[in-house]
Amino acid sequence: MAEEHFITPAVAREVLLRAYRSDAEINIHEVLLQYASDPIKPVAENGRMRPRLTLVVTCIVVLFLITSFLYFSFGGRG
Repeated sequence: MAEEHFITPAVAREVLLRAYRSDAEINIHEVLLQYASDPIKPVAENGRMRPRLTLVVTCIVVLFLITSFLYFSFGGRG
């Protein structure tokens, strides 16, 4: 029978760390910037990142909901 070969947790950890360090897409900052940027034209003419339209609209709607909740909860009493 073939001899079974098991690896130790330390070897597995080292192999995984080496794989994570070699892959540039695992950088969370870069992944979030890529997700937040516009998929059609991610960089504007001046070199700055263009945000995703759905992200901007979602932030505006959430801000509106929070301000209306605060107004009707605390500011409406008069």
